[in-house]
Amino acid sequence: MTASRPPATPYYYISHALPSPADPWLRAFHCDLQDEIRRRLGPDPGYTGMLPEPRGSRPWPDDWVSTPAMRCRALVVLLTEDFYRDPHTLRDLALFRRRLVWEEDQTGRPSPALVQVLWDTRGLPAPAPEAVVVPVGDYTASGLAELVGAPHARGGYLRVLRAVVERVLAGARHSPPTMTPQDLHPDPTPGESGMPHIPFSAGCTAHRQFAPVRVTWQPTHAVPPSRPEPPERGASPHRSWFSQPGDDERPILRGPHS
Repeated sequence: MTASRPPATPYYYISHALPSPADPWLRAFHCDLQDEIRRRLGPDPGYTGMLPEPRGSRPWPDDWVSTPAMRCRALVVLLTEDFYRDPHTLRDLALFRRRLVWEEDQTGRPSPALVQVLWDTRGLPAPAPEAVVVPVGDYTASGLAELVGAPHARGGYLRVLRAVVERVLAGARHSPPTMTPQDLHPDPTPGESGMPHIPFSAGCTAHRQFAPVRVTWQPTHAVPPSRPEPPERGASPHRSWFSQPGDDERPILRGPHS
């Protein structure tokens, strides 16, 4: 029996800095997460998640092109002290955050597709705003790794697992645009000196319009109405200010002072 090929666009991707992907608690968490998602959504291959490949299987330059963080629908981050030191996990987080910025720029709303889980709290800074926080004592104190294989903590583990599943489902419904290798090294756009053009995948932008819209200028303050001309006071219907005087009249220029 051959292993199934991983999906081109994983439903979720687990990014971690653990010593080995064969870690038993990591494998158990991945299997439980996958089973719960399939229990809710069904066995469709489109709901399949991924773990990172073993380190050293590919050279570093290829990792930038092949990382599933560029195309997964949700990124599950297992926070440990080493997570912020490992270039692979920092790369995954940086690329996915760029995708989140694209999504918010185009839709005006943030995407919940970044799911951060407290895996081992030793040496961790304060939890990030995106971290899944569940009022389970052992989880908030030491992390999820202490709960996976502990029979006495099975109830708390399931509460955290279901909270992670809810975040993954919500993130997948609002997945950010996928990245391509061209997005990492954009070519300058003609006519825009030094301004790179960052393309989106066609499937994410075909239904959106980005052309600028001309807006008719409107004054910021109301324009006062024009004042009507004052009527001529005492003017004769057959005499103007510059009429020729009569025989018994002196020439008078009538004006506002008269």
